[in-house]
Amino acid sequence: MVSRFRLFIVLFCCLAHSVVAGGSAWLDRVMDGAIDLPVIGVPMIAYSPETNWAFGGALQGYFRCEGQKETSVIQLDGSYSLNRQWYLHSKGTVYVGRTRTWIIQYDGGYRDYPDKTFERGNRFEIKPALSYSSYRGYVRGSGLCAIGMGWSAGPQLHYFYERAEGVQPTASLLGLGGVVRYDTRDTHFYPRTGVFFQLSGIHYESFTQDLSRMGLISTDLRHYIPLYKDLLFAWQFRSEWSVGTAANRPFQFLPTLGGEDLIRGVRMGMFRDDAMLALQGELRFPVFSLLSGAVFAGVGDVYCYDDWRWTTPKVGYGIGLRLKVNKANINVRVDLARNNLYKSWTARESYSFYLTVTEAF
Repeated sequence: MVSRFRLFIVLFCCLAHSVVAGGSAWLDRVMDGAIDLPVIGVPMIAYSPETNWAFGGALQGYFRCEGQKETSVIQLDGSYSLNRQWYLHSKGTVYVGRTRTWIIQYDGGYRDYPDKTFERGNRFEIKPALSYSSYRGYVRGSGLCAIGMGWSAGPQLHYFYERAEGVQPTASLLGLGGVVRYDTRDTHFYPRTGVFFQLSGIHYESFTQDLSRMGLISTDLRHYIPLYKDLLFAWQFRSEWSVGTAANRPFQFLPTLGGEDLIRGVRMGMFRDDAMLALQGELRFPVFSLLSGAVFAGVGDVYCYDDWRWTTPKVGYGIGLRLKVNKANINVRVDLARNNLYKSWTARESYSFYLTVTEAF
């Protein structure tokens, strides 16, 4: 394991320097206000247990609307993985308005994704994976009006379509809801101080008779605490609650944890149920020049409303490196994480590697 992690570190440093060196200069200039509309194109390479190695590219556009101090960002990206998964995706955050700021956000894409799902529940007995082919299209949008003192609120819309062959009937749902947000972070890319809180609720109507109407309620609370110079502690609490007829809810809408952002070390989708609670923290510290490190840990689980069983919580912990690529504090991130599901320290399934861009939270 140590030799593989060293290989990841070497790839991480070399790749990050070569890939983003040119684009980062453009982003530095837009953050300084020197350019109105830069467009950055960079190749991408990523790794996670769910995808294996993935290769692709991204285009990012940065601009400021008239009367706005905040920088708006629009991104288009796509990749193909060694697991024969591919996707096209676009997301953006646009700040508009003169007398009052509106925050327009969207996220959408399509994927052809051989994937795996597991039996719902929080018990771990070496769950057998059920392989299926996923053909998914989705679009999500929200418009938040800045109220003042860091608060904003507004409606959100979500359309979701997926044909999951061999697992469940085709899902086609339209959701309408609202978002309340409190945000005092100093920056959105790599916050060093401030608080972020979001409460989201959305109701879904199904266009197919096989699946019923349902709802999702989620919370996200983050706190960034500077300790000394570049030493920073950050923590996050997240919860998700699914409401509806249990037998007819799409499994993709059942709360889950794991992956590269929430309880790293646990495979995403291995545990799903009616509700999810998770808490994680990360200590970020400087190493040398543009290189920094992190030590992180998280704990969480999923629960069933009808049979609320307290089992051994799912724990993920590990270490990582960050390479700062521009003044906006955008980082290339590599993490080595371990879970508590396997007792043996030599079990390959207990370790996960992640190579990606931006922070987990």
